[in-house]
Amino acid sequence: MPSDLMVILLEDVWLFAVLDTSQPDQEGEYPVFAWNPGVLDGGLLEKIADSHGKLALKECRQNLH
Repeated sequence: MPSDLMVILLEDVWLFAVLDTSQPDQEGEYPVFAWNPGVLDGGLLEKIADSHGKLALKECRQNLH
């Protein structure tokens, strides 16, 4: 795992949600990406939220419906 990624959620065996600490925004928040250790070029797949807080809010909203 690249040293600038921090796992915050395990989706399944091969998919993690990670903070990319190399990309802080103006408020010091880190974007959240889907990460797969089996994917070449660092494993980043897609940006899934602008911050951990926005991801948590999104997950709560989805689980309430």
